[in-house]
Amino acid sequence: MRNATAETIAPGRATAPVTGSADTGLRASDARLCDDVAARIARPKQAPADSFVLHAPLELLARTALLPLVRPDARDEARDRLVALGAQYAAAGDEVGEPRECAYDDPARAASDLVAAIAAGEHDDADAAAAWLAAHLDAAALVAALADDVVPRLAAAAHGSIFLYQLPRVAPRSRAVARTLRGLVRELTLERAWGLGWHRSPRGGTNDAPMTGRTAASALVERLLAPPSPGDPGSNFIYPTMHLVESCGLASELLDAPTRTLDAATAGRVLARVAAWSMLQDEPAHAPYGWSHTLSMPQATLGVARACRDPRDAVAVAATYVLGFRATLGRVRLDPAWTPQCHAPRDPLAALEGAPEEAVAAAWHATPESAPRIVEALATRAALHHDAHLVKYTLACLDAQRADPDAGMLYLAAAAYLSAWWRRADAAGAGGGGG
Repeated sequence: MRNATAETIAPGRATAPVTGSADTGLRASDARLCDDVAARIARPKQAPADSFVLHAPLELLARTALLPLVRPDARDEARDRLVALGAQYAAAGDEVGEPRECAYDDPARAASDLVAAIAAGEHDDADAAAAWLAAHLDAAALVAALADDVVPRLAAAAHGSIFLYQLPRVAPRSRAVARTLRGLVRELTLERAWGLGWHRSPRGGTNDAPMTGRTAASALVERLLAPPSPGDPGSNFIYPTMHLVESCGLASELLDAPTRTLDAATAGRVLARVAAWSMLQDEPAHAPYGWSHTLSMPQATLGVARACRDPRDAVAVAATYVLGFRATLGRVRLDPAWTPQCHAPRDPLAALEGAPEEAVAAAWHATPESAPRIVEALATRAALHHDAHLVKYTLACLDAQRADPDAGMLYLAAAAYLSAWWRRADAAGAGGGGG
């Protein structure tokens, strides 16, 4: 197997970036719809969040971001999915009241009070500070205020970074969407002790020699292709999985040396490629939740790394997520030189409707002419689908493709695989839920 450095782990061939961007400006009507739905899901539920309630703000952000890419004749149906999201949330249980009014004259003080209230488990104080921050800070400032505290937290299924990462692309056209921060904060407060901390210990505790950037990238890839098992976490949920790889020492043993010197951009390319290889090569049963989270969680964590005092903390946390999923769910050694078994189809859009291996081949072998139509088809399918994870993952793959264009078709193929996986599962009535 060839050595897999950050420069050489391309998916088989270099390609131009796929056209189409999930950052395309929203229509005014889409922004108003986002505002309306955000107003319905801004108030937290009294009971601890189930998967739907937890994902509702993230689903709103991702579905809204995909709208500009949806096929024109399917836009109304995609918008109906957003309306249904708001209605389903409203019916999902009793909600807390309006937050206590605060009168801060310093956003830093409000952020400090929020972090302190989360640490103390003070729901009302945390809710009040979160509501004030959402009303008074723009998205970039809100991310900067919260990133250091949110990045290592495993409460809310460790999805806090996804919220912070997705918020700035939608918030400029939908002020109300920032208020959905309140639900995330409530979950962080409920499980305030859940978090990762190995990376905050003095670094350099392993016997590994100091690594350069290229050596670190190569080492990180190699350690994630087939990491040793830490044992059984007891469930596939995120907290027990990540807690296990930290508490048994596997995270510090494998990740300490490479993450000390790896910058966030290079780490993003390395981890995203490992995640996409996992989707395409490893156990299909883990495609909808395990392998989808293997991309979406580290991508978001590294997406807010610049807002952290030390971006290496985000690198370490993101790498821990990939290690956790690979070490507990992985069944094969990933091959960085993997290519699809199927040849390029004559009709790529028809192949997207076929078996997963046919859909993968259609995306992998996309031409400059077919790639935009494939992006549109995948974005449309995700936007019309019921599962929030498919929506998040499709958006994550398009983001990864734009951040790492040399591996662009790898991410498009991974998105096509999960889309085809869901089509097959839906036909068999086998779709489920996930964290």
